[in-house]
Formats: sequence, structure tokens, C-alpha cells
Amino acid sequence: MERYRFVLAPRWVGLTLAGAVVMVVCVLLSDWQWGRAVERAAANEVIESGGEAVPLDATLPAGAPLADEDRWTLVEAVGVYDSGAEIVLRAQTNNGVNGFEIVTPLVLEDGTALLVDRGFIASEGTGSVPDYPAAPAGEVTVTGRVYESEPEGGSVSEVDGHLESRRLSLPMFEDRLGYELRGAWIADTEPAEGLTALETPSFKDWQNYSYAGQWLLFALLVPLGWVALARRERRDLDAALEAGPDTEAAPSEADEAAAPDAPVSPSPRTGSVSTER
Repeated sequence: MERYRFVLAPRWVGLTLAGAVVMVVCVLLSDWQWGRAVERAAANEVIESGGEAVPLDATLPAGAPLADEDRWTLVEAVGVYDSGAEIVLRAQTNNGVNGFEIVTPLVLEDGTALLVDRGFIASEGTGSVPDYPAAPAGEVTVTGRVYESEPEGGSVSEVDGHLESRRLSLPMFEDRLGYELRGAWIADTEPAEGLTALETPSFKDWQNYSYAGQWLLFALLVPLGWVALARRERRDLDAALEAGPDTEAAPSEADEAAAPDAPVSPSPRTGSVSTER
């Protein structure tokens, strides 16, 4: 270990601390990506397993937020559509097609409302919302998949008697609708003719597993790189010791003889220059 005492120098101590910080960051990022992969795998399992729809109140009771484990589940809700408070989501994509999504509040028995995405309609390229089927009147039973509220962003405008937005964010609509909204929204799995069901969500959990492995590999490369640098510096130091200190040879007599005569100063008394050698 004596041969590597140079790693205690301030420069190497700083390098070691920087490497330790990089390792910690890489490990944390690996853990985060692994957690994301587990969440996505669980979501895929819920979506692919299907299963029977459960009552809305069992999954999303009034006044309660959406639990993580209840995302993507199928629920059944009974209520009456409020067509006068319809929402059109602009600039949406479904199965690679650009268009609009039609969202209508479903007023429940207790007076709260659940936003129901009734389906997707393709754009006709005019910028205007195409004609779409009206929500059915009277009491209806809707089966849909639970989606969490999207982040707030953009604005909400009123156009031709309906609201328009680009995001289905519950806080953006609650004050405008006048209902207490349930803590998530659902997408109708069997929309009316003329509307298309939203594509089934699918998450690439394998990508997150891959990213987790990559970050872990980066963390393992840090100590390997540190060792390689230390060994290289040790080799450089050994090579310098073997070469020894640089020395300059004393001038030889031949060199002295060949050297030109130094200029001779004139006598301070006569001003003449001596010719003696």
C-alpha cells in the first residue's frame, strides 16, 4: 500500500469524493427506474387481466383520491349524463389518428359527478369538431377504465355551448361545472356508434428495467475507472524514478577552446585594448 500513498494527496481525495457522488447518483437513478418498471409491469398486469367491473364507490368513493393500485381498473357507474356541460378535448391521438375526445359529466345519485370520456372521433382536417353522437338521455350504466387526472396546463374555453381544452385535468373543470367531481375519470369501453374507444394502455416496462441496469453498470464502472487511473499514475511515477534526475555535462576543454574570445574592455586610463592572450 505504500506504493499508492499518493492517493491521499488532495487531488486524489477530491477525485475519490467526486467518484463516490457519481456512484450514489447512479444507484439512486437505477432504483428509481426499477421502481418505475415495477409500477408499469403492475399496470400492464391489471390491464391485461381484464376481470369484471367493480362498483364505482368500491374503487373511487366521493371525496377520496384515486389509490395507486386502483388505476386502470374497470368500474361500473350509474347516473345521468349532463349534456349541457360537455367537454371536447382537442389535439388528441388515438391509435395513431388525430382527432378529439368527447367527455361528458355523469351525475351520480349522491349529486357528485364522474367525468366520462365517451370516446374518440377523428379530425376532418378543418379544425372544427365533427358532429358526434349525443349522450344518451335518462339513467345509464357505464363501464369504463379508471384514469388519473392529468396535470393542469393550457386553458379552458367555451365554444358553441361546450367547453374545450387539451387536457382532462379535474381541477381545471370543477369550478366551471358546479359539481363535486370524483377523484379520477373513466373511459367508456363500449362507446356509442360514431365514437371509438380509447386505445388500451400498454407500458413498456422492459425499457425501465433496461435503464435501471444501465445506471447500475455506470455505478460499477466508477471504481474500475478509479483503479485504472491509480495504476497508470503509479506506472508513470515508477518510470520517472527509473529515468533518474536530468543532469547537464560540464563543458570540455575542447569546447572552451572552440568558444569565441570574450570581448576585452579598453583600459580605463589609456583607452587602448591589450593584445595579450
